[in-house]
Amino acid sequence: MVSDPIRSPKYILRTITSGIASIKDLLILLLLRFKQVFFEGPYTALEECQGTPPPNTESFMLGKLGLSTVLVDRFLRPFFEAIYVTPLAQQSSACFRFVLRMLAEGRTSLPERGMQAVADQLAEDLLVRLCSPIVEVRPTGVRIDAEWKDFDAVVLAVDLPAARAFLPELDQTDEGTRSSTWYFALPSPPPVSEPLIVLNSTLQTGPDEADLPRLVNVAFPSLVQPSYAPKGWDLAAVTVRGPEKLGFGESWVRHELGCLFGIGSLDAWRLLRVYHLDFHQPAQWPRTLQPRVPVASGIYVCGDHCAEPTLDSAMRSGQRAAEAVLEAIFVADLRRV
Repeated sequence: MVSDPIRSPKYILRTITSGIASIKDLLILLLLRFKQVFFEGPYTALEECQGTPPPNTESFMLGKLGLSTVLVDRFLRPFFEAIYVTPLAQQSSACFRFVLRMLAEGRTSLPERGMQAVADQLAEDLLVRLCSPIVEVRPTGVRIDAEWKDFDAVVLAVDLPAARAFLPELDQTDEGTRSSTWYFALPSPPPVSEPLIVLNSTLQTGPDEADLPRLVNVAFPSLVQPSYAPKGWDLAAVTVRGPEKLGFGESWVRHELGCLFGIGSLDAWRLLRVYHLDFHQPAQWPRTLQPRVPVASGIYVCGDHCAEPTLDSAMRSGQRAAEAVLEAIFVADLRRV
């Protein structure tokens, strides 16, 4: 059991006696947190590396910070590999510092009606047309089948592979991570009784590490939001790193879960749905995190591929695109006056 002693003081003793962190490790992390909260802005880590790639997270933790291999391998590695679903050596230390700062200041939550509630809220005052695949885009319009629809501006708010299909000038070399999420229904109670993230700390190293499937974390969202499962049942979300083509299936996932929880049989766990993501998020390292100008070929672009691969980045890029659209419309209106 590892927890933030400031947020969850009741777990302090269990965290200290877990044996994964020395006094030196705790002091290093405490000083880093103090520096970030009191002497740095929320985006300092990202701004410092614009123009030059920062070191990868693994070398930053072990070299620059001087953390022990025990802490890195047993907690920090599985934790951040669960967040970004990519090996630690392929993660940007700027993203590590940014997320560490966000975890220190913010809180995590789940909407009562699921993540769809976020999109529903954004769409409340908009005219939304669904199930209308876009064939072609231009600065002032989109083509749906053979019909062009004209607008003041076009914003391409899609993932990188989709954006490349419309704008070939975007970077074609930037690769992405791959993952799948497996949702199971299981009779209550689940193997853990509190809203915890269960990490896979089994060390996996080697040159082909990124090419091997790996169960990285398990969570039970219904412990956070009871609305996610009917009474008497719970929902398990299991994340696996690696592309679908590696050939792992339900039997492999069940075997890994059994090993992780020490459960002989998972017959009561009913598979509900599997989501395979061929492009989970853009690769982090070695790339610079310079925010992309929100205009390409006269079309406004936003998404997590415009800077660092986080939800925060995606939202900030959307804000930059919106501001650019408003500025362009304002200037156009002035010219007509």
